[in-house]
Amino acid sequence: MVRLIFSFFAFFSLSWSAHAQAVSPERSEASQVLQAAWGAALVLPEEKQVRLAPTFLEIASLSGDPQLLAFWEQRFGQEMAPINASPDYGWQPAEPILQQGGVEALISLAQRRAAPLSFGRSDALLAAGKRLHATDPASAQRLNEALLDLARTASSFERPILAHAAAELAMTRCDISTFGLAEMSTTAPGNLRYAFWRSRIDGSALDILARVRAIETDKDTREVRRVLEGYRAIQERVYCHARIDQLGGCSIQSIPGL
Repeated sequence: MVRLIFSFFAFFSLSWSAHAQAVSPERSEASQVLQAAWGAALVLPEEKQVRLAPTFLEIASLSGDPQLLAFWEQRFGQEMAPINASPDYGWQPAEPILQQGGVEALISLAQRRAAPLSFGRSDALLAAGKRLHATDPASAQRLNEALLDLARTASSFERPILAHAAAELAMTRCDISTFGLAEMSTTAPGNLRYAFWRSRIDGSALDILARVRAIETDKDTREVRRVLEGYRAIQERVYCHARIDQLGGCSIQSIPGL
């Protein structure tokens, strides 16, 4: 019976994939990622598939391909909702500290858990690092190192939170060495979100799609969300090698802050 069900899903997936290819003949990277993620979502109950609709539509929208977005809107029977910018809760306390005392003051408060960083210190350091990496790469690197140092001495509860923030900042900075160190301290090193983040630095999202297609869980949407949320970073920030090409074709290691 299980084999029959999977055969049905496989047939439906192949039929749908062929239709999708007809709709988007260029087979863009975003299209292929979405198709692979949807193949993984097919084993989920219908109500859980519906919950994934906003995330699928967001990825389709970020692709900049109206035809791709239209296809997914038709697939889910709903239009893309406007994306409202969320408040940056990490930047709100970090900004005045940076203005008054600079990066070292921010790190010192985080180390001492002093107000206003008694809580949310990982968010504050991450937000500051993401804001500074383009204009002050040395300070962004210093904040990344601080996040790693804090993770090493943090409680078992806070360690993965700090490590995750360190990994995200390293991905933003295109720093594969720091990313690897941070990822190993998270609760799920090697998961698909981190795989896509790593691919932004040194690979291609297409190299991961075999793993995406191999997802078999029918319990929750977590794995599919990791795929889409991980890929979003590539859409928003482009590949690190694309940034390097724009700067003249030098190596990752030769660019300060990358």
